[in-house]
Amino acid sequence: MAEDALFRRIAAAVVFSLFAISLYYRHKADKAGGRVTRDDEPLPIRLGLSVAGLMGFGGLLLYFVWPPALTWTLVEIPAALRWAGVAVAGVSVLSTWWVFRTLGLNVTRTSKTRDAATLVTTGPYRFVRHPFYVNVAVAFGALSLVTRSWWFVFWIVPALILLGIRTRREEANLESRFGEAWRAYAARTGRFVPHLAR
Repeated sequence: MAEDALFRRIAAAVVFSLFAISLYYRHKADKAGGRVTRDDEPLPIRLGLSVAGLMGFGGLLLYFVWPPALTWTLVEIPAALRWAGVAVAGVSVLSTWWVFRTLGLNVTRTSKTRDAATLVTTGPYRFVRHPFYVNVAVAFGALSLVTRSWWFVFWIVPALILLGIRTRREEANLESRFGEAWRAYAARTGRFVPHLAR
């Protein structure tokens, strides 16, 4: 169907943009400060995130190169809802760029901080402490609408639960590193949802 082919091209453009932004800033940070290993993270977290990522992104790859493989995951939804997903996915691309640009050379693939890390409290970090994880949830939710497949929500949910668990270790590392500055920042911002009253 021509409509499905159009949405597939849009989804591919969104995923390519997200990967390009991520790879650019991660490579730039690694080149400046060296790659930070994930060795300190518990094996269940690392393994769980790897499996969820493989299933989620593997599903996207199948959706792009062999769409019939995911036919059994498709649901009928109005085209207007799919276009709403396109709009939200576009916002998630801009938001991803904002998050990575704000983090700059602080970007890592793990909960550890870099040796030369600084405490980032500007940009999207003014509102929540983990905007990247929020953005991942929004992007995959939007892609579920664009592709009209429940597969991507199914795999992003356990990934987000694991990331939520990992934030405890991440925040402990940040508190150890930045002390009172971190505690003051954490007191005025939400972990994933802004403190609207403030």
